[in-house]
Amino acid sequence: MKKVFVAFSVIFLLLSTEVIGTAKSINTENNEDKNIAIEKPADVSEFFSHQKNYVPGEHVNKAIKTIYLAFHIWQDEDGTGNLSRSDFVYENLYDIVDRLNSRFRRAHTPVRPVEGVDYIRDSHIRFELKGIHYYQNAENHTVGCGAGQRLNQYVFRDNPQNREYLNIHFVKGSCRGASGYANYPSSRNLEADSYVVTYVKPYWKEEERYPFYATMVHLAHEIGHNMGLRHPYDSEYCNFSHPDYLFDLFGSEKQDWCDNPRGNCDVCYHEGGWVCDLEDPKTTCTNNIMGGNRNAGSITPLQMGRMNRSLSRKSVRKYAWGYSDSAFVVDKNELWDFNQKFYQDIRVKSGVTLYLTGELEMVPQAGIILEPGSLLVVDGGLITNALYSHSFWQGIKKEPKPSRGLAFWKSRPDKGKVILKNDGNIENTLMEPSGSQ
Repeated sequence: MKKVFVAFSVIFLLLSTEVIGTAKSINTENNEDKNIAIEKPADVSEFFSHQKNYVPGEHVNKAIKTIYLAFHIWQDEDGTGNLSRSDFVYENLYDIVDRLNSRFRRAHTPVRPVEGVDYIRDSHIRFELKGIHYYQNAENHTVGCGAGQRLNQYVFRDNPQNREYLNIHFVKGSCRGASGYANYPSSRNLEADSYVVTYVKPYWKEEERYPFYATMVHLAHEIGHNMGLRHPYDSEYCNFSHPDYLFDLFGSEKQDWCDNPRGNCDVCYHEGGWVCDLEDPKTTCTNNIMGGNRNAGSITPLQMGRMNRSLSRKSVRKYAWGYSDSAFVVDKNELWDFNQKFYQDIRVKSGVTLYLTGELEMVPQAGIILEPGSLLVVDGGLITNALYSHSFWQGIKKEPKPSRGLAFWKSRPDKGKVILKNDGNIENTLMEPSGSQ
């Protein structure tokens, strides 16, 4: 009798757990399930579009993300005019990345804090240098404004894998007096390439005196642009009503020192400048990472939120990797009609419908968990692996309904359902779905 009970227990456990992602293909639910009339739930696009919901620690931003970088040193035809191939240079370039990580992990306290704001230090953003490359090319050695895409295309021809990294180009030249420039991320073309162009100072002669620390401060600023940040001295959003307004940088009302806001702005911009004295009460410059000051290092919570939103919803996301086992919980019926990269699991609660008409990219460690009685409808949408992941994502796990009392064997667990409609698809997981409506 004991052996029979043990065997029955094993059979029950096998029937009670189903993990999609362990075989070549799966089927969606049977035809009568597909024909169920399903009303589209409320659209929650506004939640996923707001920067405040991506502040580190918020529900949709639990994961620490690492951005892959590549450095490109452009020399003259004879190999001169820029940083050399030497252990000293390599050590200092890697040190730049170490300092970037420190800056984004332990942001400085703002010298001009806004009252009532709880400033946090960890942006949930890290960096990893994937390579240092040298080129002898007179045309690309000295460039002006707007050469970033051209430099990118050159290195992609030389090594296509560089398209998977955020490429930073060290060149000579100038661009309206700036130390360099970067492009903003795209929300329309999610495969668009980002770049940073940084200028080697014309007065620099000896590598031992090269301003590597200043270069790090500058690159932190430019990479901020790659993730959607603007200048607090001339281009940040300056109207209270704008959804991306930074009240934790400018305040919730016009500053006491602000007499005449620029244009139709509600607040005044801060003063900028590399050598602006932060301790001088007559100045308004800040140590914000985008402020252009030599002591720049503070990052506000909303700036962190905007950067992390870009790493989820814009083209710069293709360079970022990370995972948190703290699942994003869907606890009410929702319609998702947007394109989002997830760095954490998605858990759909019992009795809840997640209706997807947009596209989800999942990092390799992430999956979707359906609790008993939940429903995932992919209506013309797509769930796939993240661009450049080169591996499958975890797939869908259907959790069984817990057994109740001694009569648990009378019916099979009521597991969650997956329905594909209008060419909706779930792909690049270990088990491919089939069927359509």
